[in-house]
Amino acid sequence: MRRFSAMLGTALLILGGGCGLQSYETRLNATLEQMKYQDRLNRMLMPASTKGKWEELKIYLRPPKGLVQAKEFLLPSPEPGKFDLEASFYEPQKGGGPAKQSLHVLARVKRAKAAAKKKPTPADTADRKDFNGDILAVLNGFYNPPEPLAINQFRPKTEKSPVYNISNEYKWHTFSVNDRNVQAYLYKKDPFEVALVFDYPKAEHASLLTKIQLCLESFAVGDRANRFFAGGTADEEGAGTAPGVTPF
Repeated sequence: MRRFSAMLGTALLILGGGCGLQSYETRLNATLEQMKYQDRLNRMLMPASTKGKWEELKIYLRPPKGLVQAKEFLLPSPEPGKFDLEASFYEPQKGGGPAKQSLHVLARVKRAKAAAKKKPTPADTADRKDFNGDILAVLNGFYNPPEPLAINQFRPKTEKSPVYNISNEYKWHTFSVNDRNVQAYLYKKDPFEVALVFDYPKAEHASLLTKIQLCLESFAVGDRANRFFAGGTADEEGAGTAPGVTPF
């Protein structure tokens, strides 16, 4: 926070000093907006996890503020080999009570088939063709919603950064079980397939809306994730259209 305030103050002094050229002021204003946005991310979201498979698989995720990664996946464990990453984040409660809010992540990364092994791994033998169906099976089995989830219930949604020329495309659906809301987002960009499932009390919807949106905006995979892990920023990608997304 101190670093941001110092940088912001310096930039404002330069801008106020009448440095002159309109193009320079335009770039400086853009930099200020990026700094403000980055500060907002830091206030609303946790740092991205680099432990386990996150950096290895090139998946960059900043959970909502207050969530920590659980030691184990908190939904029923899928068949071994179905997914390359299974992770849950939760908000710890005093006295060890149930989590107030949580975020569950399931990810699969398509890879070229390796040469035949004497002892194949579960990922070599598991059926990994239908990512959507596998996610729905996990959600239906755990939440048992009033109406079983089907992929035709999911609708397109784009979360675009207001200051960077990047966006993430999702298919999403929300449903309620008892007094809780569940928002499920499916993301596909070859070779990545990722599901993000937010689970929280209905009464917390308004307070979590912005955090969830920023989490979805800042999510990254592949080369962009590598840049973020290395401390880079989205503006290093330069101008251009957002990366293509594999259709559902």
